[in-house]
Amino acid sequence: MDIYRDYAAIYDAIGQGAFAEGLVALLLPTLTSPPRRALDLACGTGAGALTLARAGAQVVGVDRSPRMLAIAAARARDAGLPVRFLEADIRFLPIADGPGGSADAAISPLGLPPASFDLITCLYDSFNYLTGDGDLELALAGAARLLRPGGRLLFDLNTEHEFAAWDDGDQVVHDADGILVYNRLSYDHSTRLAYGRIVWFVRDHERWWRGEETHTERAWTDAEVLSALDAAGLALVARRGPRWETAPPGVPRVVYEVTLEAGRYFSLNDA
Repeated sequence: MDIYRDYAAIYDAIGQGAFAEGLVALLLPTLTSPPRRALDLACGTGAGALTLARAGAQVVGVDRSPRMLAIAAARARDAGLPVRFLEADIRFLPIADGPGGSADAAISPLGLPPASFDLITCLYDSFNYLTGDGDLELALAGAARLLRPGGRLLFDLNTEHEFAAWDDGDQVVHDADGILVYNRLSYDHSTRLAYGRIVWFVRDHERWWRGEETHTERAWTDAEVLSALDAAGLALVARRGPRWETAPPGVPRVVYEVTLEAGRYFSLNDA
């Protein structure tokens, strides 16, 4: 199911990709060298992917929403950036079998080349949208297969401290330029599932058009994240806040900076 089928154009129009763009901009100066090849998982309408491409990286963006990818491809084309986009579920990435560190970071009939990306990102709480048991492990295992040893993986998560504040209240996300968007947020502590009912109104001349989608996120605990990282052979570098500061206890959002342990390479048979 494409939860962004109707909301994709609104998401892009109100600039919701700015968070990913900003986080990539904070990350890049901290790297010892600019990434030559980068993979942006759950790339949405391409804000993070295009920022990486402007920094000189060969970029592949992956998302399961065809509507989001269509907007991302149009933005890349308009900007003259050669970003490649692939429609896929980030839990089940199409990965070519066998080592591929020297291969071009491109999409081929055989899939994405293993061990070929210097940097992998998955931003704007995209991993929270993985709500099933084992989903996080699947996504991280796939990222580990595609990351070069010593490369970086960056992802952020809403924590339970954030979701605990989702108490059936309405939150206005945007109200300008003929677009009104609000969320009704709720959280079930027993299942650790959070629900955002997104409602939007768009003015077209004298009429208003209404749309609605419900998004579900899971509160992954730090222990679950660390366990999934360990199972994938990934090592934690740092926990950060959205402004790249060291994440204090009780922070509503954590940015995980991760690397692939030296000597670890995963084939498809290791899944």
